Amino acid sequence: MTNMRESSQKSSAEPQTRIPKRRRGHDRVAVLLEAAAKIFVQKGYDAATMTEIAAEAHSSIGSLYQFFPTKPLLAEALHIDRLERLKAVLQDIAEKSGGLSAADSGEAIFDRLGAFIEKFPEFPVLAARRDVPKDRKIRSRAELKELISAILRRAEPPVTDDVALMAAIVLELLRIAVVAANEPEAAGDRRLVRELRLMLRKRLEEAAAKA
Repeated sequence: MTNMRESSQKSSAEPQTRIPKRRRGHDRVAVLLEAAAKIFVQKGYDAATMTEIAAEAHSSIGSLYQFFPTKPLLAEALHIDRLERLKAVLQDIAEKSGGLSAADSGEAIFDRLGAFIEKFPEFPVLAARRDVPKDRKIRSRAELKELISAILRRAEPPVTDDVALMAAIVLELLRIAVVAANEPEAAGDRRLVRELRLMLRKRLEEAAAKA
């Protein structure tokens, strides 16, 4: 009974992200998130400090801590925002990919991922964090896999057999591409991404042939 009480007290004492109720607060959070994105790219997640992020946002450190008491909470909020944007990209592909072959749909996914990382270079940094909440990570992977499955089902011919497996393969190859984007040595070597794309095309062509 004592352990349960202590655990409850501990969880209630953990810092939480403050959700702003007014437009001004939402705007302030948006500025803080963009400042964090810039500093994470410049310094890396581990080396970045809350003081640097506050300075980049032209904000007081107190104002930053008011909304985000810790750096992991700030990074997680930014990561979730970027994941929502990535999901919107995949939804857009699903809506516009009707009639494309499975292989061409895979190319479209890689093309848009490349454009996404170019627009949001902090995404690979966020994805490489060691403190990503496990439950949220599992949930996000499931959501992304389902969106990729929707794209493959709309291919011509559609991928129906083992579509969940194929979506998992696509997601894993995308994960490798994202990891490579965060590695200085691999980032400049376009051969890796090119090979990943070729692997994906071949596998999707094989899956389509079974349809």
